[in-house]
Amino acid sequence: MISRNCFVGGLNLQLFHRRAGRTGILLIHGNSSCKEVFARQLKDLSKTKLGIVAPDLPGHGGSDDSRRPSTTYSFPGYARVLSQLMRSLGYSSFHVMGWSLGGHIGIEMLASDSAVRSLLITGTPPVRLTPEGVARGFRWTAATALAGRKTFSQDDVRRYTTAMMGKRLRNDHRLLEMARRTDGDARHWMVANGMAGRGADEIDVVSTSDRPIAVVQGKSDPFLRVDYLERVPFRNLWRRNPILIDAGHAAHWETPTEFNDAMMDFVTNH
Repeated sequence: MISRNCFVGGLNLQLFHRRAGRTGILLIHGNSSCKEVFARQLKDLSKTKLGIVAPDLPGHGGSDDSRRPSTTYSFPGYARVLSQLMRSLGYSSFHVMGWSLGGHIGIEMLASDSAVRSLLITGTPPVRLTPEGVARGFRWTAATALAGRKTFSQDDVRRYTTAMMGKRLRNDHRLLEMARRTDGDARHWMVANGMAGRGADEIDVVSTSDRPIAVVQGKSDPFLRVDYLERVPFRNLWRRNPILIDAGHAAHWETPTEFNDAMMDFVTNH
């Protein structure tokens, strides 16, 4: 196995790339975050035969900002970029694990890309892309209001990352720095496009797709309504119910041992 960082099509990537086999797993981070948010999953995933692809989304981390923000910064826009990336890397089949925004992109890819083999979402309630649909799945809080704000103050960066990660990060933490770095247009257009219905109807996707979907979710997530998530009519939900663990929005970061146990069981059996 070769582990390396590289730059492909304007995206900064971390790859655990196996020469043999064409099946991989794509890790998609959340809004105003970066690929390093999956650092606590890489050791376990590297024990599998999967190639691991962890990119910074356009406008995030070390990746380029989009020259077409109103198009790229949407669920379909991100999904197109990532599908093209996986094909350019030679993957004909791959699992997707998406956190928060990354889960919404993963649902979009499930709808649009037959190469997606399975989907694991965390911190992501599937919703209909209307203001009413979003309100059913998400809680409205001061931190939620920051999700689409174009300009972040220092206080905004601190409040948003604390809510996202479940703890106050030290001042020099990479995730704090990358929230500060994120293209403000990425937040603005992602929310504007979602509210305008630009993307697949997520309820229709998860209720009709026969490909396996896993939900591994923090019980104390401040952003979404867990009771709503438990009522979503998934067609092929792993274990028939969301796996609820003692964590907030970033269950994979806050409680990696419990999260990784579920993740590894899912990806190695699909």
